[in-house]
Amino acid sequence: MAKTSPLSEEERAELVAYLDGELPKPAAQALEAKLNTDPRLRAEVDTLRCTWEMLDYLPKPEPSASFTSRTLDRVSAIRPVSRASGVGRAVGTGQRWRPWALGASWAAAVLVAAVVGYRGGHWLSSGTRPSRTTDGVDVQPQLVKDYRVIENRHLYENADDMSFLRALLDPDLFGEEN
Repeated sequence: MAKTSPLSEEERAELVAYLDGELPKPAAQALEAKLNTDPRLRAEVDTLRCTWEMLDYLPKPEPSASFTSRTLDRVSAIRPVSRASGVGRAVGTGQRWRPWALGASWAAAVLVAAVVGYRGGHWLSSGTRPSRTTDGVDVQPQLVKDYRVIENRHLYENADDMSFLRALLDPDLFGEEN
């Protein structure tokens, strides 16, 4: 009968991490491949699983009635409660203003966003936008003046040039109307 060597601490830690679901997926897949080929690892995993399952049957200890108060006493001994007065406060002196600064900065950000939103919405909804200029000519008044031409553009698309359109204005071109 061949004697098998015991598992190293690293191998055992890897098996425990695998059973706890703490191994990354590639490492878990590599370990599963090892488990399929190594009966020594498989036996150790089975033993560890049984041990974990047996732990569920052990009675769970209940904390004593004074546990909470003793814990709080120890915590307050480690970190003393800060006083309301500024006397003796060397650490955390600037901590008192932080909530106010955070609240004030949020309020300022909301106010700026509201003003920008209101002004932008007002500018977009109003009919009077700043007119653009092209070569020194205001575009908006020019568009109003040429509105009929723009509106009937589809009728003028077949004309070759402006002289043809001007010739259409001549009343003698089509004869007299009755």
